Amino acid sequence: GLVVIDEAHHAQARTYRELWDRWPEAKFLGLTATPCRMSGEGFKDLFDVLLQSWPISWFIERGWLSDFEYVSARPDSMMMRQVRKLTKRGADGDYQTKEMATVMDTTESVEHLYDTYNTYARGKKGMVYAIDCAHAQHIADYYASKGVLCWVIDATTPAKERAQMIECYKNADSGSEGAVLVNVDIFSEGFDCPEVEFIQLARPTLSLSKYLQQVGRGMRVSVGKPHVVILDNVGLYQTFGLPTVDRDWRHMFEGKEQGRGNQGLTRVVIDAADDRELVNAEMVRIKRAGEKGHGLEIYLQDGKYGVMRNGRVTCEARFKRIERLQNHSGFFALGVYMAKNERNFDRWVEVTTVIDRMGRDQHVKLYGKVSWRNDYFYGVVDGGSFSFENIWDPKGNSYYDTAPDFRKVAGVEIGYSYEHESRLEPCMKLRCSTGRVSPRFQTWEMFYNKDIIIARDYLVVKRDHNHSYHISGYLGDSILVESEDKYGYQQIMPDGRKGNTFAHLPLEVKRIADHRRLGLHRVGDNA
Repeated sequence: GLVVIDEAHHAQARTYRELWDRWPEAKFLGLTATPCRMSGEGFKDLFDVLLQSWPISWFIERGWLSDFEYVSARPDSMMMRQVRKLTKRGADGDYQTKEMATVMDTTESVEHLYDTYNTYARGKKGMVYAIDCAHAQHIADYYASKGVLCWVIDATTPAKERAQMIECYKNADSGSEGAVLVNVDIFSEGFDCPEVEFIQLARPTLSLSKYLQQVGRGMRVSVGKPHVVILDNVGLYQTFGLPTVDRDWRHMFEGKEQGRGNQGLTRVVIDAADDRELVNAEMVRIKRAGEKGHGLEIYLQDGKYGVMRNGRVTCEARFKRIERLQNHSGFFALGVYMAKNERNFDRWVEVTTVIDRMGRDQHVKLYGKVSWRNDYFYGVVDGGSFSFENIWDPKGNSYYDTAPDFRKVAGVEIGYSYEHESRLEPCMKLRCSTGRVSPRFQTWEMFYNKDIIIARDYLVVKRDHNHSYHISGYLGDSILVESEDKYGYQQIMPDGRKGNTFAHLPLEVKRIADHRRLGLHRVGDNA
């Protein structure tokens, strides 16, 4: 009546599908940590619905899974150069084992594996994932020559001998000599040894499932184990991101996305201030135990930089460089790219935009050397005999030619500055979200009462300073504004209350307000 399948990401295999043929009336429950396949083949023909648990980070925060330190090969390291030489694929679409062994099973590579272990995990109990039997033996022999207790298990190891080795490994005390189990894809799934203190990835893969299953062997909680150390010598961080990356499991379950790593991205460490520690020329610590971070990463593609958040691209790779910002600005980074000069189209200049804490490009255009000062971004172009400023205020999404003075006018915050064209009369701009770049206003274009203020084509309700409405017209003693969803129109009364909604503008709507009937005063008169 009920068939339960563990590690159900294998259920598309022919031998598993026989279960459905044998018991067509039964209900099937599949359990897996990785509902994905490299081929992109979904599971909808076998299972009706995907029920998701909380993400890995949720279990770590609550102590159900072990926290981790992640140490990865640098993008320009020797091991990463070797991985990039791999061009052949096996029948399953992953790297071909023979080519991996030829390129990566070298004395230099094995020595580097040990150096990484000795630097970050000396004396700990852990597991190493090797390419093939010969590679596993070479690793174990070298580690043993350095005084490390080692066991090698592969598909040819007899069952009785395998059981004895596992028992010895589990009972070994991690200490100065350490205890290392080297295996060839034997313990990627199901192996339960909570005492595992480090995982070393010495075999590259394009399979998301294989990557997460392997690092997952070290994330079981154990008394006395503060965290697991993940030694990623083959740069799987570049391919998949951290184990805690948010992934669209539903798309993979439905066959809309492959469970395959992205080879086109290079996640880069751009400066030492980025909470990452350069330990030697080959490896870099990506995450320390206890760090949560904001999930923002900078990546490199085809020589240009972009931004990812929680493993997903939020800014395409189009930037010449990305400069991290200090946290007090409230933004993540500045993105610099080349564009045609708007005044002289024959000349290319550097343009700077701002990227927020969600990794989104704000599509700002600033020029010259850009810095954060006094709650706005300040750019200055030094042309030798001349120079000019350009300023962007993120709170009001407004540009200024000169440094603005922020003040309250009739109860609403306004940016006050002079334009280069005229130093005689200052212009004013709203400091609340208009959904677009705030236009300039003059004092005589602003009307107010105790509840609202009208600035040319915008209405601000004073009890909500974080939003303004674009005015579409007037209905006698009320104002019609665009609905926030951009479909239809909302009536706003002079006291700020919302009235009726309209699918279309009424015929009696007027474009010019009767400010007296609305009970409004001109700001310039007695504000």
